[in-house]
Amino acid sequence: MEILMKRLLLAAVLAGALVARAAAAIMLIPNGAVQVRAGAGAWASATGPMEMTAGQEVRTEAGAAAEVKFPDGSRVLLSPLSQFKMESTDHKETILGLSLGKLRAAFSGFMSSRVSIRTPTAVCAVRGTVFELGADAKSTQVNMAEGVLEIQDQKGQRAVVTSEETVTIGEQGMETPHQVALTDSRALDAVRPMVVNRESARDATRRMLEDMRNRELKANEAQLGKDAIDAFGRRVRIEEYLLRPDNKSFELLFLSHRQDRFDWGHMVEIFNSKIPDDMSQVPAIIAGTFLSQTQPSHWLKSMEFYATNTVDAEREQISLGNPTRIDFSGYLNHVPGTDFRYYPISIDDVQTLYGPGVPGGARVQFDQHQDFGQTSGGLFTWTQSIVNNLGTLALLDQLQMDPSSVVDVDPANHGGAPTDTAACNLGGDNCMFNSGNAEFAGLATVSSSPSGPGKADYLVSTTYSDGSTLAVEKFLVSNDGKIYNSAATADTFTQNGSYNLEINIKSNLFQGRDIDVLIAPEILQQKKTETTTADSLQP
Repeated sequence: MEILMKRLLLAAVLAGALVARAAAAIMLIPNGAVQVRAGAGAWASATGPMEMTAGQEVRTEAGAAAEVKFPDGSRVLLSPLSQFKMESTDHKETILGLSLGKLRAAFSGFMSSRVSIRTPTAVCAVRGTVFELGADAKSTQVNMAEGVLEIQDQKGQRAVVTSEETVTIGEQGMETPHQVALTDSRALDAVRPMVVNRESARDATRRMLEDMRNRELKANEAQLGKDAIDAFGRRVRIEEYLLRPDNKSFELLFLSHRQDRFDWGHMVEIFNSKIPDDMSQVPAIIAGTFLSQTQPSHWLKSMEFYATNTVDAEREQISLGNPTRIDFSGYLNHVPGTDFRYYPISIDDVQTLYGPGVPGGARVQFDQHQDFGQTSGGLFTWTQSIVNNLGTLALLDQLQMDPSSVVDVDPANHGGAPTDTAACNLGGDNCMFNSGNAEFAGLATVSSSPSGPGKADYLVSTTYSDGSTLAVEKFLVSNDGKIYNSAATADTFTQNGSYNLEINIKSNLFQGRDIDVLIAPEILQQKKTETTTADSLQP
């Protein structure tokens, strides 16, 4: 119970790039009559693949096409009779230009939030997107396939265009974005996005981007962007978005861009009633959900943590019942009937793995349930099910105790072997342990806490009976890559953003890949009227 409470409180605090340029070059691959020039120089034929640099311009003749490939896999496809320019490619932002014709673009990896495309009538800021763009001297036409595109016209008007929407920007300004009808001739382009990520990542990435729909700078949202070094010495571009779907919940989206990978995730928390706009007050609300001496007016109803490398993913979902008055005298070593506290009447904690190497593509590895008086009247029941030797979820153990009885809850009374039911029943409680059964043979869990420089703040590594493994390692790391070298407190996570939380998730079901996200908690210090825009997202 204490471990779960600590995990919940830590999650509450967390919820309450300058990326090194890849060694590979930007390449132009011509198909047909394609010409290139630098600056105002003469046009010359591109007879084969060639490296592109800032200032170069490309044009395609009738019947010809060209592809511009970026080091991270992003690409731009130029249609016939198009004119395109690589305006700049510095370490902060890549600026492209389309003065005539049409292109189809798919941006991913570290390019996904570092690109702007200029046309004669608009500027389009890419936010991880697949889209089609057409332009001439008088108008720009955008057809979205997937993702988010922020657009600004010549009059300074802004709009956010998302999946399967279209918008036209003319000399008089920008029309209102609208959905592409299935009868529209542009529909096929809008509903058949280019595959630039693995197919297994498409749905998850789409959901993340759809969550950012219409995220102009509103008073109830915050954005943050900064450059940092992770615990392994790699440069990371951290981007975060704090969303408020309603006044009872919030969602923290966190994106970690590195030179050769993109990891992201979200944390969603839902409460029973309205929570403050000042998110720094949220940890105190969650703390009051557990063991409060007075009945709380606000409490946490559910929390979800999701992290992915766009191929594999791990999700933890925690649901909590309403706080109820319970005699915790035994737990607190007091005389029964002398210490009543409020505690959720039930807690469900489910951990699921996803990925092409996970049996069935998705599997629950761990399921823990706590309740008071629901499974057995007057008793606190704790049940845990995990994957067994057949790879299916099975009951590992169940413990029932009277929280008002010191004899019942004293760990000394349960110090025998897990299968020793006589020792378990000393206090009159009821226990069932299956950990000695053959179906759980080989089960082992190792955990550690910080003990000095270079240590993880928290590490839990489990080998399950079917041979699958899961390790979650958390670091507190400064912006310059220094790992926090002593035990962390709740305040450590929010003191002026001095430390980021890095979460590294490994499993042998991930086929050699890991998930590695960084969360910068200082975004939670931003109040409703203090919206900050990520520095790399400036137009």
